[in-house]
Amino acid sequence: MQTFQGLAVSDGLTVGPVVRIDRGAAGLHRIVCDPFRERALYEAAIVLAKDELNRLQQHACGQDADILMFQIALLEDESFTNEIGDYIAAGAGSAAAVERAEQIFAGRLKNVDDDYIRERSVDVCDACRRVVDILDGRPSRRLHLTEPSILAAELFYPSDLFGQAPGMILGLASETDSETSHAAIMARSMGIPAVFQLGKGVAAAAAGCRAVVDAEHAQLIIDPTAAQLRQVKARRQELQNSNALPDPLAAAPCRTRDGTPFVLLASAACAAPEAIQRAIQAGASGIGLLRTESVVIKELTEAQQVEAYKTCIKNSGGKPITVRTCDWAADDCGQWMDGVQTRMEEETTALTQLSALMQAAVEAPEGALQVLFPMIPDVDAWRTRMDQMKRCNESLKEKGLPFCGNLPVGCLIEIPAAALMAGEIIDAGADFLAVDLDDLVQYTCGVSRREKPTPADNPAVLRLVQDMMHAAQTRGVPLYLCGIMQKDLETMPAFMRIGVRNFCVESVHINTLKSILMQTEL
Repeated sequence: MQTFQGLAVSDGLTVGPVVRIDRGAAGLHRIVCDPFRERALYEAAIVLAKDELNRLQQHACGQDADILMFQIALLEDESFTNEIGDYIAAGAGSAAAVERAEQIFAGRLKNVDDDYIRERSVDVCDACRRVVDILDGRPSRRLHLTEPSILAAELFYPSDLFGQAPGMILGLASETDSETSHAAIMARSMGIPAVFQLGKGVAAAAAGCRAVVDAEHAQLIIDPTAAQLRQVKARRQELQNSNALPDPLAAAPCRTRDGTPFVLLASAACAAPEAIQRAIQAGASGIGLLRTESVVIKELTEAQQVEAYKTCIKNSGGKPITVRTCDWAADDCGQWMDGVQTRMEEETTALTQLSALMQAAVEAPEGALQVLFPMIPDVDAWRTRMDQMKRCNESLKEKGLPFCGNLPVGCLIEIPAAALMAGEIIDAGADFLAVDLDDLVQYTCGVSRREKPTPADNPAVLRLVQDMMHAAQTRGVPLYLCGIMQKDLETMPAFMRIGVRNFCVESVHINTLKSILMQTEL
């Protein structure tokens, strides 16, 4: 029996056989030909890889389809192709050139401070590994489970989880994945337990063994004893019985122990509108952050965006939705894929999205659809966004299309510069503020996400939020926290004590945070 401690990213408890996702050793018997032949081999492999991805995309939906679209866009990207072509021309083999490009492009994305973009580094590795496998003559190793199993890997690629029948994946165990990785998001959406960051060598140690994924204690237990298995069985029965009953927290009023009210919102993605309905059912008062990066990756037209936003509105059941626009102005995007970056930076992208939101808002109750602008460092940047809203308003009037011209607009505070100018941004027209706590902690404390995490209730962060609360309250403008990581849920009472009353978390964390706040006494 071996026990490994990790990070719980999806709640639950399960036991079963472990199947290791082993990517094997690459390049053991490569022979490098002349550059012309290597380039031809590379181009043929790209065609085959794109064909595989297109076939997968035909059966994918939501975020899975977006991920596949991203991988196809990467393989078509000019800078990516040029990087590989230059290395081949210098005498490298085509497979080695793709592996080198993988390191470069994935490394760039890992250093980006936007969670969504940073996690796309795994998509780069996934797409490049597909090409390398073709060049090395290895067959596509699509996972085929013959019995319900726990999956273990050093790092999960998105394609590892595609196409599995419901109930075949019992749980996930990863050596390195984070709580914001695609695998973690998938585990939470599938309702299966997952424990990540277990350490090097765990996947190999667990392969072929019977194991327990215990997210309650953030543990992976390999070859559990008979006594442990009896305990797991009894605890699973308890959980099953409790899950069969309606969660009393969902219906309980959102009030602290001394009667102070608070509001809980959920985050979701435009690519997975069904998650909006689940969040509302879980007790969310609305969607506080709807991510829309998929509209850039998929290059949706204005009409297609209108329909996508209408679907989100319909799934909200009349509850308010706050849409975060695409982050086309962020300096972070300079290290993203050139093709996608260009589409994000074009002003037409911004105007198209805003026009679509204004038209979709006709389907929502008045004021229920709000627009949230990210990466606003100062008042000038905010005024640029307001000018874009005005231009969209005028354009839609000229076209005679039905639209809502007075959408509530808010500023996403992610950096100290914006936090310090919160009052001025409100004076310039912001109807509400949303504070991305995870980003604000990082920028304020000057730490990398690869370092030991800094608690969200750091004194400097609390002071910044308190000052923003004062600026918002004196001007009669609401403020809420978002970007709240699972590790920071226990710190939220500290923010309530400085006046914060509105919180936005992933839907799976709503009742956990609700329980914490209900036990708080101010």
